[in-house]
Amino acid sequence: MNTLKIVSILIMMFSSITKAQDITDFKWNNRLIILYENNNNVAEVKSAIEIIAKNSVGLVQRDVRVFVLKNNVFYSSNGQALEITNSKTLPKAYQGYILVGKDGSIKSKKPYPFNLNKIFDLIDSMPMRQSEMRTNR
Repeated sequence: MNTLKIVSILIMMFSSITKAQDITDFKWNNRLIILYENNNNVAEVKSAIEIIAKNSVGLVQRDVRVFVLKNNVFYSSNGQALEITNSKTLPKAYQGYILVGKDGSIKSKKPYPFNLNKIFDLIDSMPMRQSEMRTNR
């Protein structure tokens, strides 16, 4: 039953992804975690995706979408290539992961290993998230 709930949440998280044509289309609706993958960090990205899969409820609560960026192509965390273009907001390459806020600006750039707890702490400290938590009581 718990597995079914997690799968349902993941489906909801990614159901609207293919509607966005540009990464900026998520502005004001979602926070983004961009995992940069290259030949040197495949294991770190895989580990990050496993951590993300175990914390889907927290991601949904914080309106977070997760993408893997490899060779300038965006992928969902399950490996599906997406028709999303990169704006000038994000670097084309990076040796780590990036958090983009709902306002479209980069809030954090960190090297691997991936630390979702620190990302959650950072998000929860943001004024917009503080407001969301107050109104969702």
